[in-house]
Amino acid sequence: MRAIGYYRLTDNSTDEPPESLQERFSEYCQRYLHQPIAYFGDRPGEAHLTDGNGNGNGSHATKFPEYSRMLQHIVASGSNYLVVVPDSTHLGDDLEEAVRAIIEIESTGCKVVCEDDDLPDPLQNALDSLGPNGVSKDRSERIKDSMRKRAMQGKGLGKPPFGYRNGSDGTLEVVEHEAGTVKLIYDKYIHEGLGLRLIAQYLNERDIVTRRGGRWNMVTIRDILKNPTYTGTYYRFGLRLPKVHEAIISPQMFRQAQDQTKARRPSSRSINTEPFLLSGLAFCAYCDNKMMGVTRRQSWRRKDGNSVQGVYRYYQCQSRNNQSLCGYHTWRANVLESTVLSQLEKLLGSDTSETFQSDVALMRRNREVQVMWDKRIKNAERRFLLNLKRAARGEFGLGAVHDYLKQLDKARTRAAATDNLWDLDDIISRWDDLPFEERQAFLLTHVSRIVVRDDDVEVVT
Repeated sequence: MRAIGYYRLTDNSTDEPPESLQERFSEYCQRYLHQPIAYFGDRPGEAHLTDGNGNGNGSHATKFPEYSRMLQHIVASGSNYLVVVPDSTHLGDDLEEAVRAIIEIESTGCKVVCEDDDLPDPLQNALDSLGPNGVSKDRSERIKDSMRKRAMQGKGLGKPPFGYRNGSDGTLEVVEHEAGTVKLIYDKYIHEGLGLRLIAQYLNERDIVTRRGGRWNMVTIRDILKNPTYTGTYYRFGLRLPKVHEAIISPQMFRQAQDQTKARRPSSRSINTEPFLLSGLAFCAYCDNKMMGVTRRQSWRRKDGNSVQGVYRYYQCQSRNNQSLCGYHTWRANVLESTVLSQLEKLLGSDTSETFQSDVALMRRNREVQVMWDKRIKNAERRFLLNLKRAARGEFGLGAVHDYLKQLDKARTRAAATDNLWDLDDIISRWDDLPFEERQAFLLTHVSRIVVRDDDVEVVT
C-alpha cells in the first residue's frame, strides 16, 4: 500500500531526531511492503496562531503547518494512503486532540497506523500513551494482549455484525437467515438502485426484522453496506486477514456498493447546509419521535428558458424518514420556527417581571443554566471516553466516535452561548441578527419540548 509518514516534535529534548524518525518510517515500509510516497514533520516554533476555540479540526491543522500540508497533499491527490506515525502522541498532546486528528485523516479515505508493533491501532495506542486518569495500565495491557492474539487468529472482538455469530472457536460463522437479508440489501442497492430509506421501507413492509426484532432504518442499512467483514476479510489493529471466515458477498459486489455510495454522495454544496434551530426540541405528536430537519433543492426551467433553483427547508417526522413509520407530518422550517418563537414570547411575557427583567433573577437563572450545561459537558466527555474505549475494542467504527465528539463540541458551544444574561425584549428584537448558537442556546434554556401537530404547535417550557 502507498504510505505517507508524519511526525511531530515538541520542545522536549528527549525527542528522537527527525532523521531517525524518517529512517524508522522507511524501515517500516520495507518490513510491511508499503511504498513510501511522502514524509511530513512539524517541529517546535513552526506553529501558527489559532483562534483557540478547540471545537474542530481546522484550528488543529493551522497549529501544525506540515500536518496541514499533508492533508492538502492527500486531498489534492485524490488517493487513499496509509498514514504512518511513530505513535499517537505525534497526533496530539491529549487524548481528545489525537482522536480528532485520527478522525480528520481517516475522513479523507486514508487509514492511520502506528509504527509500534505491539499497538499499531491508533485508538488503542492513544489510550495507552495518552490514557485518561483512572485507567489501570496493567489491566489494559492484559486486555490488549488478549485482543491482539485473537485478532492475529482472525477471531471476532465484541458483537459480530448482522449475518454472523461468534463460533465455538471464536471465528465468525454465517447465520443463514440473516445472511439472506444482507444479500438482499446489497442486491436492492446495487442492481435495483434503491436508496437507504427505500431499502429500509422494503424490509419493514415485509416484516423482515433486525437481529433484535426491531425495524430497519437508514443507519443500520448504511452500516451493512460499509462493512468489509461480509467479504470474508478481517480488519483490526492494522491487520488485514483475508478469507478467515465465510464470505456473504463477493469483494466485487462490496466494491460496487462503495463506488455507488461515492457516486451518490451529494456535492459539497449540499453538505454544508445551515443547521436547524429546533433540532432535538421538536417532537411529532403522533408517534413521539423527533422532527428532523430536511433540506431539498429543486431545479426547473421557466417559460423564458432561464433555469431556476429553489431551496426548501422543512421539519419532517423522523419515523417517516428513517423507518417508514408514521404519516407524512411536515412543517416548513421558517413557519414552524416563527410559530414557536411567537408562542414562547407570549409564555415568557406572561411571567412576572421579576423573573425576566430583574438583573438578580436573570443572574440566578443563568447560573442555574450554566450549572446544567457544565453537567452536560461532563456527561458528553464521559460518553466520548466510554465510546472511544469501545471503538478501540473493535465494537464499532471511528464514525461513532466522531458523533460523540460532535456532541461534546455542541455542548461546549451551547454552554458558552449562555454566559450572557438573557433579556427577553432584547433577544426578541435582535432575533434575526443573533448568531445561530445564541438563538439555539436561548431556546434550550427556556424550552423543554415542542409538540408538533399538523395544524398547531405546543411549546412546553
